[in-house]
Amino acid sequence: MISHEIICNFCGQSRFKILEEDQTPFKVLKCQNCSLVFVYPQSEPGELKDHYDEGYYSEWIYAEKKKRLKMWSKRLNLLEKHRDGGMLLDVGCGEGTFLKQAQGRGWRVSGTELSSYAAKYASNVLGTDVFCGELEDAKYPDHSFDVVTMWHVLEHVSDPIKYLLEVHRILNSKGLMVIAVPNVNDLFIQIAYRIIKRRKLKLFSKDEKELHLYHFSAKTIKGYLEKTGFECLQLSPDFGIISNSKKLINMISVLPYYLIGLKVFNSIQIFATPKKR
Repeated sequence: MISHEIICNFCGQSRFKILEEDQTPFKVLKCQNCSLVFVYPQSEPGELKDHYDEGYYSEWIYAEKKKRLKMWSKRLNLLEKHRDGGMLLDVGCGEGTFLKQAQGRGWRVSGTELSSYAAKYASNVLGTDVFCGELEDAKYPDHSFDVVTMWHVLEHVSDPIKYLLEVHRILNSKGLMVIAVPNVNDLFIQIAYRIIKRRKLKLFSKDEKELHLYHFSAKTIKGYLEKTGFECLQLSPDFGIISNSKKLINMISVLPYYLIGLKVFNSIQIFATPKKR
């Protein structure tokens, strides 16, 4: 157990259990008070920016383009069941495919992106500037958006509290936040990985393509929403998967949720709105 200078981002406590150890000095810790799972030490924003370079996005732009277009179309369809247009901000917009589809359906779009490569690419795709940097640094006016989306972004940031508070500030009073995050309790994926790879699925590796700094459960992500002033309207499985093998496993993993409410699916999708100010 660790209990010194490390502070939990969610509850502020400092008692942790080590779940994994990677290359020194990286560890995956679990807060003994609130059960939040996270990586320590956190990478600096500059390091993360350098990680998400042209090589990171090349598969998305080329080999996976058609599959990703279909995925984003489904997500936009789902969003439009809740809102039918307005000012849309996509935080961590990547190469801009989601925003381009929304733009084509009449949404007024904005985006932020940490990667300078992706921000430039998305700006060209959209014909409008995408802010390159942290959300807070974009300094959007109060209550200026109808919808803010964060599709698999929150697990990559160094301070989820700060991001959620900023989204709360820039959403209007009837605004909608949509987020998706991996589920740390994705039991079926973990079992499948052990069977196929014959080893445990790691939560963090410095050399992996995906650097997940936080690992949320349904309980911890709902706790974050409550703490930052949001009301959770809907928490459900996220079906934004393009790999056929993972799709199959995810279809199996959602069955316990629909049958008995057990949340062991691959990823969590949440629709939330600001509590009355």
